Amino acid sequence: MAALRAKYGDGVGYGNSNYKYSSPIYKAVNYLIAYSEVINVVSPEDEWNVPQELLGTKISPPPYDPKLGRKKFKCTKGVGETFKSKKRNRCSICKKCGHKRTTCSTANKS
Repeated sequence: MAALRAKYGDGVGYGNSNYKYSSPIYKAVNYLIAYSEVINVVSPEDEWNVPQELLGTKISPPPYDPKLGRKKFKCTKGVGETFKSKKRNRCSICKKCGHKRTTCSTANKS
């Protein structure tokens, strides 16, 4: 309705014609027709007629397995994505891969 006021100004040219732009469900006549029937209220639980074979049955909730923490999603690579190889150790003394400075054989010799 605010858009109609912006289009036509305050009351000039649109007046009560905003009902032409809304659904007929929202008209007062249709509202009265929808609620003209009697709506029955549910009686209190003490007045219910329950068969004897159902009185003894225990209804338990469905099984529930709570997962704690954030869900982990497995990331799948696309067609154009390259797979990164694992980074291997590189020695800072001899600059060779496969070992660290502390286990370098050339450093232990000197």
